[in-house]
Amino acid sequence: MRLRFAAAIAAAALLLSTRGVRGDSMVVAGVRAEARVPFVVSGDEVYAPLLPALAPLGVQWQVTSDAVKLTTGARREILVSRVRPEATRDGVLREMPGVPLMRNGSALLPARAVGSLLGCAVRWDQPSRTLFLHPWVREFSLETLPDRYRIIVGAEGPFTYRAGRVEEGGPKLFVDLFGVDLSDIPSEIRLEGSYLRVARIAQRTLAPGSEGEVTRLVVELDDWVPYRVKLSDDRHSLQVDFPLPGARELPPDAPPVVLSGLGFLRLSPRVAVVRVATFGDAVCQSGASSDPPAVWVDLMNAENRIAGPALEVKDKLVSGVSLGPAPGKPEAQRLSISLSAPVEHRVVSDRGGVRVLLGQFELSDVCVVVDPGHGGPDTGAIGRSGLTEKETNLDIALRVRRLLEAAGARVLMTRTDDSACIPYNRANREEHRAELLARCAVANEGGADLFVSVHANARETNPQSVRGTETYYRKQDSAAFAQVMQEEVVRAVGLSDGGVKYHPKPIIVLYQTRMPAALVEVGYLSNRADEERLADPAFREQAAIGIVNGVKRWVTEGNVAAGWATRDSAGDSAEAVDPDGGGVIASPQGGDR
Repeated sequence: MRLRFAAAIAAAALLLSTRGVRGDSMVVAGVRAEARVPFVVSGDEVYAPLLPALAPLGVQWQVTSDAVKLTTGARREILVSRVRPEATRDGVLREMPGVPLMRNGSALLPARAVGSLLGCAVRWDQPSRTLFLHPWVREFSLETLPDRYRIIVGAEGPFTYRAGRVEEGGPKLFVDLFGVDLSDIPSEIRLEGSYLRVARIAQRTLAPGSEGEVTRLVVELDDWVPYRVKLSDDRHSLQVDFPLPGARELPPDAPPVVLSGLGFLRLSPRVAVVRVATFGDAVCQSGASSDPPAVWVDLMNAENRIAGPALEVKDKLVSGVSLGPAPGKPEAQRLSISLSAPVEHRVVSDRGGVRVLLGQFELSDVCVVVDPGHGGPDTGAIGRSGLTEKETNLDIALRVRRLLEAAGARVLMTRTDDSACIPYNRANREEHRAELLARCAVANEGGADLFVSVHANARETNPQSVRGTETYYRKQDSAAFAQVMQEEVVRAVGLSDGGVKYHPKPIIVLYQTRMPAALVEVGYLSNRADEERLADPAFREQAAIGIVNGVKRWVTEGNVAAGWATRDSAGDSAEAVDPDGGGVIASPQGGDR
């Protein structure tokens, strides 16, 4: 009898376990995913195989022997230690309830703790064995802009929405937000003396709910007016626009910009630029034709105040540049560029103007400064084997020079041997600063287009918990260059992707250089595995190839041309010299100021 009872208990336990495997599931940002292994509930924490389910949040992940690395769409980096109950978010240490658990090859993470680091509300429904992670709604505001009212709802992660109208009890616009939870924010906004009476936001169902749970925004109006609901490209923010009182319609999304100047400049034998100076951001549409060869750009929200509608251009490629109303587009101005032959073009728009880049740069057009970090008495980081950062940096940098010069680029080095770099301390602060400024002068006075500083990283606390490649920038014009460099170096060397980061300290070579500058930390000398790789000449060659590929990609995608156009745009309204020896090539009418 006892044997039968024990067998029944075992069968029931097996059945419950099987049900747990089939029934455990996660709903992340409104998307349901079934778990491959059962959850582990320990006190108030639920350990769950979150990693594959985090895709709706735009999270990328990597599991190493030391940590689980999560990178969000906003480039936040979370490292969950596998050996200690701790995690870091953007370098800030956080305590964790426990370390990740491994079950059947899957990492089970403490869901509440990790969800909090990701900016998510986490709810566990024990009866249905369902775990919910939804981004917090952190912002609910109403702004009175110069040309409209704007209601903004912002969340920590992506969401979707549905809008509709209700007539009962007066005009009401509602917008349902799916896959988010409300944090502690004001739930009601009133605008006294306006037709827009009140805006409210609330959770429609109580936790824990299903993936169909919604957060509802309701706007009460005195009467129906035109409105526009728009979700941001990353789906983290929603805008609802209404016209100001007395306005009959809602202005277009983009405020009008004023066109104030037109110019042409030959940048190199292969690349030219046509520039329209603007006050404000222009929304552009562009195209090209082959018969006759031409490029056109429609500035969709432009008001033309340029005195002369055309440029007299004397160039082997561009035969004419003109500006006028765009056909069939009442609010747009068309920039027309007549060509002698079809050519690649790229449109770059920012608050200072619209630049149309014609042609493509090659490496032979650019100058790159390669900066091997540290040197002389300043060894930089030192690995367990005695490998110094200064010698590693120099070897990789010299390989970069060889590869770039072989591809046709002009290369300047801040050092080519173990020359002195004065280490920083309070006693020699000014000497150290002067030495680093001298490195910047190599680039600034040498006419460089790019600055790459080569380094190896180190960490004093828990040195084995962090490894991989990271790239730093300081100036805003360097962020995109740092991103390209990071992607190419990671692809080449195969270490974990530590991401691109704004350096919080005023690193002189990153902010005193006048061109895009990036500091590449190839790997961690403080990590045994990375140190072994950094000591390998074959690995150093791959690191150099990655840096060179980053430079090549930056150049061929037209980014250097954009930088040249910005740097040299002050000369657009004056005569420009043809590099082929042809004298004046452009004579703008109406100026470029």
